[in-house]
Amino acid sequence: MVALCHSIITSMPTNVIMPALGVAQQTGTLLKWLKKEGEPVSKGEPLMEIETDKATVEIEAPASGILTQVIAQPGDEVPVGNRIALILAPGESATAATPQSPHPRGQSG
Repeated sequence: MVALCHSIITSMPTNVIMPALGVAQQTGTLLKWLKKEGEPVSKGEPLMEIETDKATVEIEAPASGILTQVIAQPGDEVPVGNRIALILAPGESATAATPQSPHPRGQSG
């Protein structure tokens, strides 16, 4: 008798986070999304523009899939490392994780 073993590969949503572009950077400001929620994105494709105290930079998508759960809006100042959206693979659904809230410009956390 031959036993067949197979593993189920469970993919996880990819977090889109506010990146650190400098050593001392604590926050970044989302200037604009280059893709809309629900649109497909490709890994490496420009996804958003952010501004730090030193530069304005286009940030690439960290994975391919569908942009969803966008919680940061243009003008929001977001702490580095906070999740601001998810990218789901085709057929994947988001978990019930509670998103971290960005801090709107001019307000402290």
